[in-house]
Amino acid sequence: VMIFLTDSKKYPLQLFLRETLQTNAIVEDGAPMDFSGELVKYSTIMVSTLPILCLYPFLQKYFVKGVMLGSVKG
Repeated sequence: VMIFLTDSKKYPLQLFLRETLQTNAIVEDGAPMDFSGELVKYSTIMVSTLPILCLYPFLQKYFVKGVMLGSVKG
């Protein structure tokens, strides 16, 4: 899949995460640097997941309504 975005400010979250993780995967002499790369990876994942986890309890009732509406046969 190719995405033709020239401006990095318009990247979706997934592309931003991929770019961040690739730039922080620094390797010196064939061995990865300490644990800073792993720390960046996991903190980036947490930062991107927290808004979803915070909003889900408030939006759950709408998901249930949509599922129930779609399952009722007329």
